[in-house]
Amino acid sequence: MVAKHTALDADAVATAFGRLEEQAATALDGEGFARADQRMQRTADLRYVGQAFEVRVPVGDGPLDDGALDDVATAFHAAHRQLYGYDFAADPRQAVEWVNLRVSGIGPIRRPDLVALPDRTEGTVADAVTGTRPVFFDDWTETPLYARTQLQPGDVVVGPAVVEEFGSTVPVHPGFTATVDSYSNLLLTKESSR
Repeated sequence: MVAKHTALDADAVATAFGRLEEQAATALDGEGFARADQRMQRTADLRYVGQAFEVRVPVGDGPLDDGALDDVATAFHAAHRQLYGYDFAADPRQAVEWVNLRVSGIGPIRRPDLVALPDRTEGTVADAVTGTRPVFFDDWTETPLYARTQLQPGDVVVGPAVVEEFGSTVPVHPGFTATVDSYSNLLLTKESSR
């Protein structure tokens, strides 16, 4: 929405932001966020006429009238001064130009509750071994392979070993151990030398 600040129509800006907010709300609806939980964040990219780069500044919530648009231009001058060390706020020959209007739709995500799991109650860590293969640490060593999904809290894997899962492989070097904590994290530690 390229226009000089002095020629900007507040109603047209409000209408454009309204359309963008509705598009963002529809996208968040599709992601399962209730309208009451959605939050919209408006910004605009402004520059001095003739500049090649814009500065993004916040556009306040609420109605957009001429006063609100003037607040955005004032914020632009301050942001330009902070970024580049100068501004033209006091020079009426340097016109401010609006370039882009933006809306970010924000859907709050609740952090999952972390639940500590009990230590293994049945079987042993050996139940997670799926086989062996030669692995080069400082030399080729026949190394046990562990299925990560079969490890349970309290299990300790003594290196050399390889813990495998769909998205990663964790080598446990000789002299190290991998302990499964109560949240199923693998904690690798170097054994203390005796």
